[in-house]
Amino acid sequence: MSEAAKWQERFQRPGYWAGAEPAPILREVLPLLPPRGRALELAMGEGRNAVWLAQHGWRVAGVEQSAAGLDKAETLARERRVPCWRPAAGAPVAAPRDPGLSLVQADVEQLALPPGAFDAILVVNFLLRPLLPRIAAAAGAGAFLLYETYTTEQLRFEGGPRNHAYLLEPGELRAAFSSLDLLFYRETNAGKGMATLLARG
Repeated sequence: MSEAAKWQERFQRPGYWAGAEPAPILREVLPLLPPRGRALELAMGEGRNAVWLAQHGWRVAGVEQSAAGLDKAETLARERRVPCWRPAAGAPVAAPRDPGLSLVQADVEQLALPPGAFDAILVVNFLLRPLLPRIAAAAGAGAFLLYETYTTEQLRFEGGPRNHAYLLEPGELRAAFSSLDLLFYRETNAGKGMATLLARG
């Protein structure tokens, strides 16, 4: 089964795979971001982060390949009274004109990431190494980048990815975005292995 099919199957299950509340790091760094703006979340999953940002006045484009994930994100947005839209297939990825969430079904590997189109880019629990230089280029026009995902330290713990293709090596995340101004960086192994970066172009 392909990775895309695996996530589609997971997101079709009842409930929310990663929960309905935002990743703790997003709450932690929100005071460091502008009060509102245009945000892009890549590999959004079921929308917990994108919906939360939209609740705080951001104009968010959430990109997810899984139709089931997008359906869950739309349900969560409507439950929380967040306006949401689904642009036509093949339309350029852009933040909506008003606060809310634009739900974009696309393969992030094929996605155009134009510099200057967003004020913040968010990636949580996702790693596709060929995409990292393109994310750095898109953030390089002055956007904030918040990136958090698993490291090889996760192999010491239960759960999480086991495939090295989806696990960062020590220092890899910081090196991947060395062209940006680093605002915050940490690697932790308290219960799970994670690397977290906040930077700006």
